[in-house]
Amino acid sequence: MKGLAKIIAGILAILGLSSKATRKKKARVKKIDRQVAKVKTAKKAVEKKRKRVKKAQKKAAKPVKRKKIKDAESFLKDFAKK
Repeated sequence: MKGLAKIIAGILAILGLSSKATRKKKARVKKIDRQVAKVKTAKKAVEKKRKRVKKAQKKAAKPVKRKKIKDAESFLKDFAKK
């Protein structure tokens, strides 16, 4: 029986199904998953910042319309009110 158990354990170890090998693979996968999560959060922050900058650029690109000055008196009255 012991010999049979050793043979089975050897076969499982070769196939990578032993608990030690599985633990190492799971640890590697968890590490990669954590890195993926970090990248996703960083990407989300960058997209948010990019949208804010694009909005500011669009707002800045709009020309400011100025009122046409008809006469000096009306201009001075409007200017004094401000």
